[in-house]
Amino acid sequence: MVKKFKEFYKRNRVYSILMIISTICVIAIIIGVLFYFFGQTSKDKYGNRLDGINEVKLNDDKISDIENKISENELVKSTEIDIRGKLIYINIILNTGTHSDSESIAQASLELFSKEEKEFYDIQYIIENEDKAITENFPVMGYIKAGNSVIKWTNYVQ
Repeated sequence: MVKKFKEFYKRNRVYSILMIISTICVIAIIIGVLFYFFGQTSKDKYGNRLDGINEVKLNDDKISDIENKISENELVKSTEIDIRGKLIYINIILNTGTHSDSESIAQASLELFSKEEKEFYDIQYIIENEDKAITENFPVMGYIKAGNSVIKWTNYVQ
């Protein structure tokens, strides 16, 4: 058997070397594909982006307090907060008011979050107006990235 292999190798040296290299490449590709698709340790849909969320997690009482404090403003009809991973969605419906009113309400609501929460969470504001005479430029949307101190607002026509 060994003698036949040696004869085959002598007659087909280039072919034999290419087959060995091809076999090694196919095995490496299979291992890479298996590791890439099945070697993932995290089953969370957010991956490892939520590492550390337990240290700054917002509980239901804190969310209710924030909603109530925002709703205490006489311009605000209702407030709803929804948390999805590292995103806090704050929906505010105004009774009446202008863009500058809505921006000042949102800026004031940032004070209700701790420094750690503002550094961890991204916050998105969606502000609507119930007053039909002013709904022309509403809804207003704002966003603040974790760690920033300035809310970025959508452009609107004045």
